[in-house]
Amino acid sequence: MIVRPTPEALLALLALCASGCGGGDADALVVVGLTTDMAIGFEVDQIESTATVDGVITHAERLSYRAGDLSLPAELLLEPAHDGAAVELSVAAFRDGEASPIVTRRAATRAAGGRRLLLPVSLDEACSALVCPAGATCAAGACVDPFIAPSALDDHDPTWIAEARDACKTPSSGDPEIVIGQGESAFAPLEDGEVVPIEAGPQGGHHVWLALRVTGLRQMGSRLEVGGYFPELAFELLPFTARVTLRSAGQGRCEIYGIRFQVDRGLAVDNVRGRALDVEIALEDPNGDVATAARRVVIAP
Repeated sequence: MIVRPTPEALLALLALCASGCGGGDADALVVVGLTTDMAIGFEVDQIESTATVDGVITHAERLSYRAGDLSLPAELLLEPAHDGAAVELSVAAFRDGEASPIVTRRAATRAAGGRRLLLPVSLDEACSALVCPAGATCAAGACVDPFIAPSALDDHDPTWIAEARDACKTPSSGDPEIVIGQGESAFAPLEDGEVVPIEAGPQGGHHVWLALRVTGLRQMGSRLEVGGYFPELAFELLPFTARVTLRSAGQGRCEIYGIRFQVDRGLAVDNVRGRALDVEIALEDPNGDVATAARRVVIAP
């Protein structure tokens, strides 16, 4: 199971100050809305970004999923700038251990006095095999001009992030849904009443390996809760919770596997062998959308 110490609000805002931010007319703000249709932590592990205002570098940073500081969608707050200041951003996405980026993107606009602009910047899988000529950048699989006039940009509304594009949650995903499966290193179907093996864990308990197939929930930052009940023993296992990251599995689905669920907390392991166990799972994403599922399994003798 991939569990990361991601922040509650997806990613802390990054404050960037332009070189001329001390002037009295420095009241123009630009917020970059960074999104991707690739799975962070699997297809993308690091993102490198550089921002300039009027040609002066105001920010350069490399964020890493493995370090726990990369989560998308996210906002980069560029502030403040004077009216008409040239704002440019370059972003590169990297796979773990690779020196060359798999996708790069540039975006530019001009600050507008008295406005807080939202500058959308997407890292698109369709751009991974496309090389654009000098002066252009790739968006949605096509080479385009990186400059977007401020008149064509919306004012920043923080609620945009709830509807932002996501590797696992798309407009066609439908209602949130999870299917309980099994598996330590891959998702495998799990039938109701199926006998599942148990293994001794590294800290003395015994567990089963669970997995989920997910639709309609965000890829990052979802809260997983797993509980269980032995009906023959009238014994309820204390639930455990974790923040999880899903893996894109194609066809609009995502998965998580390697969920280690201890089945003998508060019980002797010999008492649970051969017993029916009702597993209940809930998954809630950062938008507040929730999916639940239940499955009865039988612990192997």
